[in-house]
Amino acid sequence: MHIIISNYSKNSLALIQWAAENQLEDVTVCYIDTGWAAEGWLDFVTAAEAFSHSKGFCVQRLESRVSFLDLMEIKRGFPSQKHQWCSLHLKGITLLQWLDEVDPECNATLLMAKRNSENIAEKAVPEVIKESEYHGGRRVWSPLFNADDAQRDRLLSDTGLVVSRDYSSECAPCINSSTAELSRLTEADISKTEELENDLGVPMFSSLNGESSKGIRASVQLAKQKSDDEARPFKYGCSSEFGCGS
Repeated sequence: MHIIISNYSKNSLALIQWAAENQLEDVTVCYIDTGWAAEGWLDFVTAAEAFSHSKGFCVQRLESRVSFLDLMEIKRGFPSQKHQWCSLHLKGITLLQWLDEVDPECNATLLMAKRNSENIAEKAVPEVIKESEYHGGRRVWSPLFNADDAQRDRLLSDTGLVVSRDYSSECAPCINSSTAELSRLTEADISKTEELENDLGVPMFSSLNGESSKGIRASVQLAKQKSDDEARPFKYGCSSEFGCGS
């Protein structure tokens, strides 16, 4: 059994295409709905799932055992770029519970969309992990580990899907959102964040590029001054064990 842990980013879609071209058998593409997706993102997820089905793969969409909104209420605050506990609760536990149901003997190989060129020094991910402690001892493999941008982009082009953003919009905003991503937030996504900030009494982004933030609207205004910056601020890495950031 092969299970692609996907968030339908460019890398994730390229990995699905790679699996099809290499005729991997018994493949399931798994996506986890965090309950904090960008407005309209789940429509794209539906299209990506249809693409995966067209390649003969099974598709599984899981709902997080606790939504982003509920998790922030429980924690009474937001994660930070240094302490990214959100991924474990939103995706990790949900994924592990499902894996234990469908693969109780831990025989599955989990495929991740990580590439070496995007590894973060503080939290590098190897190409193969024989027994991943984060996945119940299952084998984890990143087949695109050595793929360069041109190779990734060729695979992505062959999917036929129109993808305008490097990263998934499974969480919008994400604590690691780039300034470009923040500048593109819709009013609906700004409003939902502002409402949660008011409820918790703290801003989601305490600072943005070293500048103080007084809330999501202020953060978006700061971001619009640097709206061409697509790079995510992975100073401390990302919660890559569960498919975030890829």
